[in-house]
Amino acid sequence: MSDHHKSSSRSKSEKKLHKVKSHDPLKKQKKRALKKLRRRAAAVNFPYQLFLYRQELKRARADFSYLRLSKAKIALTSELIAKKMGSCNPLSSVDELKELSREVQFQKRLCNQVERLQQFRQLGLTEMILNGKKMTL
Repeated sequence: MSDHHKSSSRSKSEKKLHKVKSHDPLKKQKKRALKKLRRRAAAVNFPYQLFLYRQELKRARADFSYLRLSKAKIALTSELIAKKMGSCNPLSSVDELKELSREVQFQKRLCNQVERLQQFRQLGLTEMILNGKKMTL
């Protein structure tokens, strides 16, 4: 009986050694897309990004696109976060750190929104109805 118990415990430990992590290709693709968005956002200086965002808002009246507008917001938010991180000192107040945290959370939500809109577009969905209005992705 004791031999049987030892062999069963060995087989359990051997099974644990042979477990292989399953890789999710969509998760990897998602990470790449988010990195690409963040990298692209840092390429343009801040005043020009503000100008582009204002242009997007003006264009939104005639040719509204959530995807385009969200990408512009990501670029601005990334720049603001980078500036705050650069000017942050170790003795920053709690309020400043909370504000920075909110900006980072906002940026993450925007990145997720852009990713979701891109997935809709890949599925062939180009328009949606929001609050009774027809909107273009």
